[in-house]
Amino acid sequence: MAVLFSAREIVEAAVEKERKRKGFYSNVSELSENEEMKDLFRFLTEEEQRHVESFLNIRDRLPEASHTIEYSEEMQAYMDSVIDDRLYSDIDSKGFVQKAIDAKNVFRLAIGFEKDAILYFREFLPYLSESDRKVVEELIEQEKGHIRRLSDMKKRMAE
Repeated sequence: MAVLFSAREIVEAAVEKERKRKGFYSNVSELSENEEMKDLFRFLTEEEQRHVESFLNIRDRLPEASHTIEYSEEMQAYMDSVIDDRLYSDIDSKGFVQKAIDAKNVFRLAIGFEKDAILYFREFLPYLSESDRKVVEELIEQEKGHIRRLSDMKKRMAE
């Protein structure tokens, strides 16, 4: 049995993931007591908002009944894990964020969320139009930059 995803569903899931990351980053910025950390997560919040807007623009250019992407049975489990939003279930709650800050794993989580975004975006690149593919490739590069900035700050704060 094959799994079917429409291009609109894929983009809608990307929007939701970006919104969840934005909420997480916004809460980290609000709850952190370190000014440098506040600034970085404020920047990341703004970046995620731009990503939401980019994906909404892509979605709005897609027809309502956009083509469907079919995956074979052997890809089903993998694709389900890529689409799975359980990773994002609580990340935008202030309680979750405060625990992450207190446990000093906020950078590990944020880097993981950025890697998840790159994986998600790359998996669906082949199914986008050339112009949309270029937009998403630029978003991938931005996510890589976010990982570099998060990694640098993580190292500085560990010193």
